[in-house]
Amino acid sequence: MLDWESPLLETLMTSRHSLAILAALALGACNPTGITTISSDAANVRLANFLADTPAVTLSVTGLPLHSNTPFGQPTIYKLVSTNDKELALTRTSDAFLIGADSVTLILGRHYTYYALGIAVAFKSRLAVDDTVFAPAGKVKVRFLHGVKAQSTRGIDLYVSLPSDSLNVLTATVPALAYGSISPYISIDTALTRVRLTLAGQTATIFDSTFAASVADSTVITLVATDKVGGGAPVRLQVVVDKAP
Repeated sequence: MLDWESPLLETLMTSRHSLAILAALALGACNPTGITTISSDAANVRLANFLADTPAVTLSVTGLPLHSNTPFGQPTIYKLVSTNDKELALTRTSDAFLIGADSVTLILGRHYTYYALGIAVAFKSRLAVDDTVFAPAGKVKVRFLHGVKAQSTRGIDLYVSLPSDSLNVLTATVPALAYGSISPYISIDTALTRVRLTLAGQTATIFDSTFAASVADSTVITLVATDKVGGGAPVRLQVVVDKAP
């Protein structure tokens, strides 16, 4: 996981699911859609806490804790959840305050990330299906999630480019993404290491930083833009690794 908070760049790597657990449940091969065949009525769910004012949260499934005391900006590992379970509830760890609840439908073998966005009293959730098929050689699969509450009424353009490229001649990699929305994955060249964000249709950047090194070949990632810890500017960008070689 790569974590940016403008103007600083930090590099972190996390978020790989437990092979031991999956092997114990007779893990099969991944098909081209990214679904993993297992001998159980289970899906794989992890939690990503990006609530700017909430240092730690707990995600429960049908009343039972699944991911407890999850810190801001540190996605959990995947855990198996029965596809018969429909109710997800997010609480603040410090006082068990119910932040929000969702009824969901999980599909056998798929991997999901439950993104918690905004602030505790203005919560927005996003349950995203994660791609578990590697990108082609020389490429990285990228998608974008707009979680900047301070810009919740505005769309955001994402640009991923060579470090020297002028924004004036680029077309947005992901244009005008609405708050709480997540884009489809796209494959980009590993040489594209500069990431910029603007408000939709504008050229002034609200975030601009460059990877210290290229993302590893064939990796699958999600770029998550949020408010800084505590809320507000500057925009913070974190790279959540969905599949790593």
